[in-house]
Amino acid sequence: MIIVSNNPKVNENFENVKFIAGSYEDVLIEVKRLIIDDHLRLLTHPLSSSLKPNETYYRTIFLNETHFPEIDLESLEYMEEAIEVYNKFIKSKQRPTWVASVLADFATVDYFIAQSTFERIGYNFQK
Repeated sequence: MIIVSNNPKVNENFENVKFIAGSYEDVLIEVKRLIIDDHLRLLTHPLSSSLKPNETYYRTIFLNETHFPEIDLESLEYMEEAIEVYNKFIKSKQRPTWVASVLADFATVDYFIAQSTFERIGYNFQK
């Protein structure tokens, strides 16, 4: 399994993290690139959780680490739709500039979602 995340808390606590030093959108774009270039497949939906893209800064997405012979069109479609949704929400309401304590809260929420996902699919990649 490969984890793509811009969440420092996920990066600090899990193995196999491709850390993105950037935005939520940067995570979506990198996952789409991995699906196209490396033929990886999504293990989790790119918009999982009830947090809208303009309500949080962090996103963690899980991919199968197997390089398949061709692009998984379903995974690619999910990513393209997720990028469209992201752009729609950001256009309609920009994300505020949050203070460090709020960003830390968002990092914790995303971390617990990631931890719950690991437990649900039966992996234990904590450092």
